[in-house]
Amino acid sequence: MTVDKVAPERRTGAPERPTPADHRAGDAGAATRPSAFDENRISKAAFIVAASAGLGYMFDAYVVNMYSFVLPLIKDDFGVSATTLGAIGSILLTGYMIGTFLFGWIADKWGRKPTLNLSIVTYALTNAASGLAPGVFSFAALRFITGIGGAGEIAVGVPYTAEVYPTRKRAYGCGGLIFSLYAVGTLIGLSVALAFAESVGWRVTFYLSLIPAALVLLFRRALTESERFQRARAEHDARDDGDSGFAKDQVGVILRTPELRRRLTIGSMIFIANAVGYWGFLVFLQTYMLGQFDLAFRTSLAVSMIFFGAMLVWPWIGAHAAERLGRRPAGVIGGIGIAIGSIIAFSTQSLGVFIVAAVFGIGMLGYTWSVGLTYVAELFPTAMRGTGFGLSVAIGRFPAIFGPLVSGALISSLGLGTIARIFAVLWLLYIAGFILGPETRGRSLEEI
Repeated sequence: MTVDKVAPERRTGAPERPTPADHRAGDAGAATRPSAFDENRISKAAFIVAASAGLGYMFDAYVVNMYSFVLPLIKDDFGVSATTLGAIGSILLTGYMIGTFLFGWIADKWGRKPTLNLSIVTYALTNAASGLAPGVFSFAALRFITGIGGAGEIAVGVPYTAEVYPTRKRAYGCGGLIFSLYAVGTLIGLSVALAFAESVGWRVTFYLSLIPAALVLLFRRALTESERFQRARAEHDARDDGDSGFAKDQVGVILRTPELRRRLTIGSMIFIANAVGYWGFLVFLQTYMLGQFDLAFRTSLAVSMIFFGAMLVWPWIGAHAAERLGRRPAGVIGGIGIAIGSIIAFSTQSLGVFIVAAVFGIGMLGYTWSVGLTYVAELFPTAMRGTGFGLSVAIGRFPAIFGPLVSGALISSLGLGTIARIFAVLWLLYIAGFILGPETRGRSLEEI
């Protein structure tokens, strides 16, 4: 089977005329008119999709990072060890691993819009319920389900945006806008933790997550389904050959097709570095700063704001590099930069040097995720973009599951600085992924 047969999309950037399947699809067919593929401007509908996906990332950032922000308070409340706290972080990432594949698959079956809404409802409710958990076991179970639901934002939002954004601006939507909003969510979480965690209690910070979730759901009422997805589905339904069915055998097709299997490997390498680089030790960032630099709890949160403030800017730098230099050189530059920054940050005894270096070693995660998200979403055909992208993230999440667990178990003997420097080696995988992959800058999804 060739990639052409897997994804009956043209290999030119020219717009396609509506097919008979388009007309049989009614409104879905109408959405596939050539004007839907205007490569010179960002349409209002495309911006709404990217903003909606970004707002989902923003809420996801609040939900998943709040645990690390209030970790010292949870530790005191439940009276557990660092190993247990690391295990809970790993349980969340296990849910993430399952959810990224599951929601990517569902997005290819049901469509992008309804899958995004299912995701946010699931993890908003379970995250708020985590604040009610009477003990560590119920809290861990709720974090697992929260991880499954939150993964839907990652698995669906970027492929959805890739399908509606103009070719030469795709990185700005998939990377710049979406992941900068992730940083905004992290900063909101830090602000909430500063305002309420010590004075009112860490549980309140979980309850408050229902407010942004409701606002994101309201905003998503303006979403329209991906036109490329509608076209691909209509063409598949017209063929009805059972060969590349929507949500029938995408994983099998990807694994049986040499080029798609190669692209899955590349995407997995990129996300292993991104996921482990983010979750391998950052769960314990507040704990590290409290001990290494003798900071107070609120001061450590304030310092973290510098890193995540930098993360707000880095996604746009990464997107610009990806559009001006190309995805591959931009990715290589990012991998080298963040590895060096991380090694310096976690080797110093100086708070000033740590802050400056961590702007690269932590903040630059916004760059690496921005470029990586865009690139991997471009590698798979529309009929299985959600599945291929979600599976790449899921494979990348698997080793990340063990990051918090290993860090928690070894932090007392090795120290988090040593652990962080060891994890920095994984950025070689990120660099290798871009070196091995095709260049996608300036090419339509059909050409790629």
